[in-house]
Amino acid sequence: MTLTTYGKLCTEVYELTKPIDGEYPDVSYLIQHLSKIGGRILEGMVGSGRLLIPLLEAGLNVEGIDTSPDMLAACKRNCVARGLSPILYEGSIESLNVPGKFSAIVVTLGSFMLLGKRTAALSTLQAFARHLEPKGRIFIDLALPIDSFKTENTVNQREPIECSDNSVIVMQTSSWINWLEQVEHTLIRYEKWKDGKLIDTELQHLPLHWFGREEFMMCLRECGYTNITVCANYTDRLEPSSYHDQLCFSATLA
Repeated sequence: MTLTTYGKLCTEVYELTKPIDGEYPDVSYLIQHLSKIGGRILEGMVGSGRLLIPLLEAGLNVEGIDTSPDMLAACKRNCVARGLSPILYEGSIESLNVPGKFSAIVVTLGSFMLLGKRTAALSTLQAFARHLEPKGRIFIDLALPIDSFKTENTVNQREPIECSDNSVIVMQTSSWINWLEQVEHTLIRYEKWKDGKLIDTELQHLPLHWFGREEFMMCLRECGYTNITVCANYTDRLEPSSYHDQLCFSATLA
């Protein structure tokens, strides 16, 4: 069994549970904001193209980057199926090094938290600043993993996922929390079964680093950003009021 971040089975589950044509609140929110900005846009941690594709279909000039070859392969396949051919990079946003600069950089649906460490988050914010045009803008959303806090050190069996080849993927998860470093570690075991036989396995480790609202705003200021706004659940001017809210940050490079 191989330890992965986003490997083949994880990518397959992601595509089945988060299909390209699904309805997601971040899509219309970002189309609205990015359409006003225009120019060259980068989506960090692009995954299988869940957000990238609707942004492209809305006429935006978006490129993507991801560390996972399996996710990038799925993204390319999904783009080709829709007649799209965006520029995609394989690499880490923490050490972002791609040609040119962007008018906006986006990391959505809590993916920024997968950087796993505060130092990695700060390095990424600094890398974004180096790749932004003057007055360029970033959009990052974060959450608090409250539900995971309640299930620490327990093994949970998720609902089986039925695949297109009549196989089934079953998953077991367990998590533990480093409270001082504000990191939740989750271990996911994937097993793919077909005709009563185990045909593939995968072990995924996901570190998830969380921030408080004021803490992340301080980090943004330290990294040279200004005009910082935060709203709840992809709704402009809606103030966060619950620990269940998705915190949607936007900031401009000073």
